[in-house]
Amino acid sequence: MTGRLPPQGNSGVAVLFKRQKIETANLERGMFVAQLDRPWLETPFLFQGFEIREDSELKLLRKFCRHVYIDVSRSKLPQAKVLDALRPRDHETVIRGRSSQETVPTSFAGRMMRAVTALDPTGVLAARVNGHRSYRNQVPIAREVPQAIRAYDSAIATINDVLLHIRKGASVDVAKVQAAVKPMIDSVLRNQDAMAWLVYLRKRDEYAYHHSIASSIWAVILGRHLGFDRQGLDTLAMGGMLLDIGKARLPESLIGKEGKFSPAEFEAIKKHVPLGLEMVRLTPGINADVLAMIEGHHERADGSGYPRGLKGAEIPVFARIAGLVDCYDAMTSHRPWTTARSPYDAIRELNTLANVQFQKEMVEQFVQAMGMFPTGSVVEMNTGEIGIVVEQNRIRRLRPKVLLVLDADKQPLREYRSVDLRKCPGDQGARNACWILRGHESGAFGLDPKNYFIG
Repeated sequence: MTGRLPPQGNSGVAVLFKRQKIETANLERGMFVAQLDRPWLETPFLFQGFEIREDSELKLLRKFCRHVYIDVSRSKLPQAKVLDALRPRDHETVIRGRSSQETVPTSFAGRMMRAVTALDPTGVLAARVNGHRSYRNQVPIAREVPQAIRAYDSAIATINDVLLHIRKGASVDVAKVQAAVKPMIDSVLRNQDAMAWLVYLRKRDEYAYHHSIASSIWAVILGRHLGFDRQGLDTLAMGGMLLDIGKARLPESLIGKEGKFSPAEFEAIKKHVPLGLEMVRLTPGINADVLAMIEGHHERADGSGYPRGLKGAEIPVFARIAGLVDCYDAMTSHRPWTTARSPYDAIRELNTLANVQFQKEMVEQFVQAMGMFPTGSVVEMNTGEIGIVVEQNRIRRLRPKVLLVLDADKQPLREYRSVDLRKCPGDQGARNACWILRGHESGAFGLDPKNYFIG
């Protein structure tokens, strides 16, 4: 709950609502921060909700936020001290008598602006109202597929060419990479499902090249979900594309080795991080966040990563995103020493790594962005039929749209059937109930994704 004008109790001390909006300039140690004025992942704070104990935390809060919401009941600071920190605002009013307290603009224009932003798929108006973009698919997946294919194929050609020139001693052509990622970002913003499905479609091809593209796309999809502006999405796309650029300076016999690396070989592989940094550090057009992604994509929240063994909030936000998407794509890719996990199994594995190797909130947001059954997943229904996830349900993540291709006996259907699980009963006792029973690895049941790609 939040409140602006606390009522007075018998003791003369205001009885505060549970949550209070307080300017960061007025924060003190002992207050419990329950909510920020921006997404947690855009700040260095590892945990969503914490007690202020150090002056360094006060400094960071004032650097990243203008105001926060303090949970009075969980604060060690006396209630009277919290009251002293409150500052009334002329442009907000409290709506009382509901299950929660809300602050809303008092002007008619402000209320209309909120209504208009709900119809703005670009998120531009929403950003002006509350500082946070909310993207939605602008076109159907079938309409976006041709443009996604062109963007993806262009990016593959670009990364191949860039790596070829690097192996010959040339520097990274940043302008060429930037030109390649722009159409990919545009495609994800129009409809992320088309590009996501295309990534799974191409996963059977050369891992090294496609891993760069896939990491870039997964990072943009997560950034889109988090409401990053275009500059932030550009950074995520560039960083994802260049995560492993240092491997171009390693022996091909090492990169292409079949089987697990020996300890000495693994130490040699780890050198791709400083090599990549050295290649791009002084390159015009590369910002600090891209460098953080390259340097930190193998760092882990528990300190088990490399090259610096950073822990928790020591890992920059963009590096946390890089590490997560890099790991997810590696899990879902075929490599010489391991088979690919299904997208569903990879998501489940990431959930087990939350609060261990990866920030819990980051994993939660990634699952929200991708869905428990990511687009392109091969799934088995409760009826025994086999389908492929073709579109996400942004509200109910376990109820996507599925293209059924095999019957209960695992034989091809005469006609493929599209099922939107949002519109089907999910209760086991309901008539015609339909739900996803389990996920399968890519290529299960002999299914070639190319035969079912919407185009």
